[in-house]
Amino acid sequence: MFKLKKGKDGNSKYNPNEKCIACKHVLEENKPILSMKRNSEDGSYQFLCGIDSHTEDDKKRIEIDQIIKINEAIEKFFPLQLGTELKWQYSKEKALELKKFLKSGIENIIQMDIKDEKVSMSQLYNHGEIVYYNGRNGTWFDWSINGRTSWFTVCFNDKKRMGYISVAIFKDGTVEGYKWGNYGKDEAEKISLGHLSIEDTEYLLRLLLQQCDDKGIFDISIDSINWEVPVFLESLEEEEF
Repeated sequence: MFKLKKGKDGNSKYNPNEKCIACKHVLEENKPILSMKRNSEDGSYQFLCGIDSHTEDDKKRIEIDQIIKINEAIEKFFPLQLGTELKWQYSKEKALELKKFLKSGIENIIQMDIKDEKVSMSQLYNHGEIVYYNGRNGTWFDWSINGRTSWFTVCFNDKKRMGYISVAIFKDGTVEGYKWGNYGKDEAEKISLGHLSIEDTEYLLRLLLQQCDDKGIFDISIDSINWEVPVFLESLEEEEF
C-alpha cells in the first residue's frame, strides 16, 4: 500500500570510469561513506566519511567503480540529482545498545517467568529465540498504518508456534507488547520494556527497514540482523505509489 521510495529514474545509471572525489579516510582507513554529493555545476560526485574538517589534501580523485567496490549499496542511488546530498549515520555503539535493550528486556521477562514456574525454557522455540516478524505486513506497513515496528516475538515450542512474548517500538518511543501463558491460551497480559528517545526510535526503524525489508529478509532472529552498518537517513514520510 505504501513504500519508502529510494530514488528516481531507476538505478545503476553511472559511468564506472567517471572520476569522482573521495576522502582518504574512506580509501585508506576503511571509514564508512556517510556523505554522497553531486555538484550542481559539473555533475561530479563526491564521497566523504562525514568529518566536517576535510582539507584538499584529504581528498583524492578516483573512478566511481572503485567506490562501488567499497560499498555496493551506493549503486542504487545513481543517478543523483544535481546539487543533491545524501547522508548516512553510523553509530555502532547506538545500534548494539538498542539490540541489547530489546534482547535483555525480553530475556529478563522470560527469566522471571522461569523463576515463578510459569514457563520453562524447554517450552520455548529454539530456547527462547527472539524473532523479528516482519514477513506478514512488513516494517513500513506496520509503521505507517499501525504506528509501530513489526513484532519482536518469542514463540512456544509447539506445532502452532503460538506467541509467548511480543513487543514492538511505537512512534512515541514506547516499547511495549503482550505476554501469553499456557501455550498462548491464557488471556494476554500487557508488558513494557520502557521508552526510547525519538532519535533512537527512528534510528532503529531505519536500520530494520534497510537491513531486513529492503533486502527481502523476513522473520529473522534478532541475532542475525546486521546491526553494525551505516544507516541511510531516508525520509520517514509516507509516499503512495
